[in-house]
Amino acid sequence: MEIKCHFISGDNCEIPAILIRPSHPCGSVIIVHGYGGNKEEQLGLGFQIAKTGLLSCVIDLRGHGEHPLKLDGDIRNDLEAAIRFCRPFGKITVVGHSLGGRLALLSNVDYCIAISPSLSKKYSEQTREMLKVMRSYRVRPSDIMNLLTLQEELPVWKAEHHKGEVLILYAERDAPEISEGCQLLKNKGTQVIRIEKAMHSDVFLVKQTFVTIREQIRKWYDNTIVD
Repeated sequence: MEIKCHFISGDNCEIPAILIRPSHPCGSVIIVHGYGGNKEEQLGLGFQIAKTGLLSCVIDLRGHGEHPLKLDGDIRNDLEAAIRFCRPFGKITVVGHSLGGRLALLSNVDYCIAISPSLSKKYSEQTREMLKVMRSYRVRPSDIMNLLTLQEELPVWKAEHHKGEVLILYAERDAPEISEGCQLLKNKGTQVIRIEKAMHSDVFLVKQTFVTIREQIRKWYDNTIVD
């Protein structure tokens, strides 16, 4: 297993990434953090996925981590650049948490796993305050209004319009609007799984999430390694 830092050529910037590469990748997974996150906090998930035989490409979104640009409405371009980079490795899955989950659902790839995705255009007052206090200080600029504007601008994901296969996970103790949105999608036939005892902030770190994602990947890529 090779682990290295890499910079992906994007639109007027270089997107920081960490690549976790098995000897002979049979596809790739792009992992996208949420608001106030970074690529480093997703490395555990990246390693668990790489053990299935896929290249894990863990990126920093603009306004986060080592990304040189500030958070703005072109954030989807960062993911699109990572998708272009991963195309030569075969089929692509995007795994995203929270805001990253919303971006994952909106991407045009073979498979998508959205973890506690921010599905709606608006947040409740309680969620806005939590993001302002606990996450905004890690974002450039740190004004929560940038996120709220971005949420308004991003399209609402429609399951019936999605061409690839989708799995949605959410935490038992998730934000109310995320739990409600995920349950509505499940009632309409989308594959949705609740991760027991998890919270929004740690759902991408728990064993049930790792196991569920690895099992789903093995179904999608029938030539992956069984660890």
